[in-house]
Amino acid sequence: MIKKLEVAANFALIITSVVVCAVLIKRFTLPSSPPAVVAKPSAGSSQQSSQIAVGTKVSLPGIKWNQNVSTVVLALSTKCHFCTDSAPFYQALMREHDPSIRVIAVLPQPQAESQTYLSELGIAVESVTAELSSIGVTGTPTLILVDNQGQVKQSWVGKIAESEQSRVLTRIKDSISR
Repeated sequence: MIKKLEVAANFALIITSVVVCAVLIKRFTLPSSPPAVVAKPSAGSSQQSSQIAVGTKVSLPGIKWNQNVSTVVLALSTKCHFCTDSAPFYQALMREHDPSIRVIAVLPQPQAESQTYLSELGIAVESVTAELSSIGVTGTPTLILVDNQGQVKQSWVGKIAESEQSRVLTRIKDSISR
């Protein structure tokens, strides 16, 4: 009888260990929830059919578009590896943008988490908001150039290829003269 009890206890211990290992593996290696909106860059191009149409009116609570000539909206997600991979481009954008062009970030995560993420990436923006769906963004990363009337001048969806980055920066700089 003691031998059977010892075998049963060992079997229970093995089953419990397997379940605990499975839970730990799931918790620390798999995402706990599906990623927020994440775009996959199309082959050969960073621009996709989900671009926001030029002329679309953008509305974000607390943002007054007429305070600057242009505004660059960075639509990112902390769960998007393309956003993280694009950090060097966003850092260059922050270094090279004209002071009359405001840069803001929109992330679906809570503001504190979003600010921590941006800080870790070395991206300092004027403001951070969690209103991603209100601007019509269906994938991240998305870069939107908005004029002083709140209308989209141009948008780029997905990770911007290195070969296109200087053209995008030039387009943003040129927006203050148009």
